Amino acid sequence: MTALVEKIERGLLALSIVSGFATLLIIVIVTVDVAGRFLFNMPFHGGVEASELLMVVLVFFGLAAAQQQRQNYTIELLVRHLPPQAQRGFELVGYLVCFVIVVMLAWPSTKQALSSFERGEAGFGVVPFPLWPARILLAVGLWLLAVQFLCDIYRFFADRPHPAEAVDAPKVFE
Repeated sequence: MTALVEKIERGLLALSIVSGFATLLIIVIVTVDVAGRFLFNMPFHGGVEASELLMVVLVFFGLAAAQQQRQNYTIELLVRHLPPQAQRGFELVGYLVCFVIVVMLAWPSTKQALSSFERGEAGFGVVPFPLWPARILLAVGLWLLAVQFLCDIYRFFADRPHPAEAVDAPKVFE
């Protein structure tokens, strides 16, 4: 089971590369749009909409990797002063609560994405840019984050360290 979890986590970490590539594409699109407006008085039609779609990729495909690498914000003001067993208890409760919240967000997002796809929903503008791909990518990103929380819960019960902890990363509850 640990091998499967590690394979899943490697795949989720690879999606952070997709997230980084989306950042690069946003930079290129915005640069082309600004240069086109300034130099030739010809904007890049659909550039804003494409940037919005890529922003969804940037954020939601990076969430699972950020969780895996312990790069999300944590508040440990009180917890770090508790005994180690209590800290572990709070860690588990945190994983479970976050998993439930993410699933509660992912489920209606998935329903909305499917509805948007069926209707062929598109935004208003010079270019009728479809909205359903962004909605689908958002839902997929939330489900991937839920999978990462399941991996975290498995690692908690299997007493397996996270990859971020194995490479001299600072411990959250020291």
